[in-house]
Amino acid sequence: MNLKNTYKLREPIQALLQEASEINNNKPQKYWYPLSMVSYDIEEVLAAVDSLCSFQTTMREKTIEFERQFAKINACSEAIMVNSGSSADLLIAFALVNPQTKLLSPGDEILVPSVTWPTQLWSAMMAGLKIRFVDTDPNTLNMDLNDLEAKIGPKTRAISLVHLMGNPCDMDRVLAICQKYNLILIEDCCEALGAKFKGKPVGSFGIAGSFSFFFSHHITTMEGGMIICQDQLLSDQFRLLRAHGWARNAKYLKPEPMEGLDPRYMFLNWGFNVRPTELQAGFGLEQLRRLPAFNEQRLQNVAHFQKYLDRHSAIMRLMEVLPEAECSWFALPIILTQECPFTKDAFLTYLEEQGVETRPIVAGNLTRQPVCQLYPELQEPNLPGADLVHERGFYIGVHPFEAIKNLDRLSEIFEEFIQRNI
Repeated sequence: MNLKNTYKLREPIQALLQEASEINNNKPQKYWYPLSMVSYDIEEVLAAVDSLCSFQTTMREKTIEFERQFAKINACSEAIMVNSGSSADLLIAFALVNPQTKLLSPGDEILVPSVTWPTQLWSAMMAGLKIRFVDTDPNTLNMDLNDLEAKIGPKTRAISLVHLMGNPCDMDRVLAICQKYNLILIEDCCEALGAKFKGKPVGSFGIAGSFSFFFSHHITTMEGGMIICQDQLLSDQFRLLRAHGWARNAKYLKPEPMEGLDPRYMFLNWGFNVRPTELQAGFGLEQLRRLPAFNEQRLQNVAHFQKYLDRHSAIMRLMEVLPEAECSWFALPIILTQECPFTKDAFLTYLEEQGVETRPIVAGNLTRQPVCQLYPELQEPNLPGADLVHERGFYIGVHPFEAIKNLDRLSEIFEEFIQRNI
């Protein structure tokens, strides 16, 4: 805290939080088992109040410190905070084609997953890159690496990888493919904070990785995101793109003074304005302290529910995690097998009626979304793995708190429906 007297607010704010919690708990709730739960408490609120009362709300010391700590835990030298994970994806795409980086050119082809959040597509398309979809492995929910290699053509220059639902891809094979075909790798880790492959954090394998701090993600700053990378000059391109191309936002680039230009208003490149706030960074610093316990509890909750699902492995299963991978479970993604005697729609209707909130696995097969009819490059008819995930997959929440009683009740609800329909 920057203010010496902020501690005086602890008791009244704690009382307000308690009152708000009681009011919320007494309201009729549609879901007793929601997708996500509030993961912040008094420390995060006090950090935000501290920034407000210090009159320091734009990017300052807390943002710098959050970036420093985030880079450290993800084995990267550089971290650049932005206002959302979507903005992180956007800046990475535009940095690839920027004339100062010369990594890619508009019109180059980039391979993307067929099951992912649409931001990953829009960012690349807005930057002028050509999209080509890769099929999905319905076992891991990540890219089908056989299809990935088969779709590499003469115009392919990059791979945009997603570690979906916190599940690390087979990075040994991905890196071997990149080396064989001389491809640039970027990683979307928005659902995978804390995930590792052979002990190395996801996001640190490619030239840049993106993360999201949306309310329902592993840590939250309400909205917020981060880019990590190893290269100092590339990191400054992200900083320029983050804020108008403004020279004062660069960390390493030190332009020479120019006659007739006020050095306080020098612009080295073009850019957006996707800056975060100190309030978000203060939240992030407190949430980072909670992250190890959050992810450990998620693992325990998944393991507990897995024991129940193993009894019905012939009809439904969780995603497969590779032996070398450490999954940071974003949710509980479930696939109904071909032998399942009931439909997904019937099962999800029952779960929702019983107060269990459900969602498709991200957006399902993205080529089946209406927007893809507007763009010829987004039409890919042969994606059987993505179709299977679309038609037989869904997910429910996994929470960062001890939830054994809730998971046992969830198992009972699953069991009631299964016994009625087998």
